Amino acid sequence: AVGKTPGADFDNILAFGGRKRCNLADDGTVNAYFGDAGYKEDGSNGQVMAEQPKFYYKVVPLQLESITNGIGYHLRKARYYVSDVSKPGFKIHPAFVRNGVVKDKIYLSAYEGSIYDESAGTYLLNDEQVADFDNDKLSSIADAKPCSGLTQNLTRANTRKLAENRGAGWQQKDVLCASASQMLMVIEYASFNTQANIGSGVAGRPSGEGNEADITGLTTHLGNTSGSVEAGSVSYRGEENFWGNIWEYVDGLNVYADPSTRKTDAYWAVEDFSDDTGSAPYKHVGFNLAPNADGYISAFGWSEECDFLFLPTEVLGSSNLPVGDRFFNTQTGWRAARFGGYWGSFSAYVGAFCWSMTIASDYSNRTVGGRLVYIP
Repeated sequence: AVGKTPGADFDNILAFGGRKRCNLADDGTVNAYFGDAGYKEDGSNGQVMAEQPKFYYKVVPLQLESITNGIGYHLRKARYYVSDVSKPGFKIHPAFVRNGVVKDKIYLSAYEGSIYDESAGTYLLNDEQVADFDNDKLSSIADAKPCSGLTQNLTRANTRKLAENRGAGWQQKDVLCASASQMLMVIEYASFNTQANIGSGVAGRPSGEGNEADITGLTTHLGNTSGSVEAGSVSYRGEENFWGNIWEYVDGLNVYADPSTRKTDAYWAVEDFSDDTGSAPYKHVGFNLAPNADGYISAFGWSEECDFLFLPTEVLGSSNLPVGDRFFNTQTGWRAARFGGYWGSFSAYVGAFCWSMTIASDYSNRTVGGRLVYIP
């Protein structure tokens, strides 16, 4: 990234410039790309997704420090690399390896999840609290209020069901897909401070009493580029509101905080997601998360197998350095992961590395929704 300007200087690298919004049919067929005559964002031509080409990566730790009274390492300094092609020392990013099969592309939702009402044959554009979790479908379209658990039981498991109801290959956003976008941002902007480089995101507003999130699609005009709009919504190369606006459940990551010691263990999986377990297919990430934490991130964890993750192990930072994002881990027992922050968060609390591990898996709330992913 030395000597390169974010944006145009990265467009000739497929991992960045090959990322583009498209209309994706439920069977995985791309019906149109952004800019094509038939491209639609209202769901009439398929879900609005960001096609992400496969990439290889390498993380070179430059400064590691053992976690006191825990396992694994704080990563203090590192070099991050991505490549469109295989190179010695590089690995395929795990977001592109599912059930042992390498995928050339994955599809990330362009927009926060809303719901398609299967019985009525229409999209729920105003977060109507009428979800049928056995039949309705999580969606990614413009001009919809992101779905929430204002009164309906929109737990992480039920959001997972809505995503899988769309058909084979569809799932809820997982930690692997989140880390892929995070890594690309870090390299393109040579910074963890996504708010300073792309936009603040929707945050710092009165909490209100209902779902106060902005509707989706405010960055439609940005297409495949990155940036923000005056209202606050942000987009990273087609993926709107990666942070801010409404908390998002993230799958494939379960956390257990010991009630007596506060030692926090995290477990990750590639498929067959479930809650409140660290058993197979879940595996330990190889380091402990920051215990009893509510602060700004000052270190991420590192292990040989999970060098691609950006999970906090220490919270001694500030609102701009070295990361600038908040980590919340103040509860004990089994926890589900949520990500990004929401409209009522302090503006400095949201960001592309903001995690909260404070909610139980059966939690539902007006401030939390979800996102789609399609794995071919």
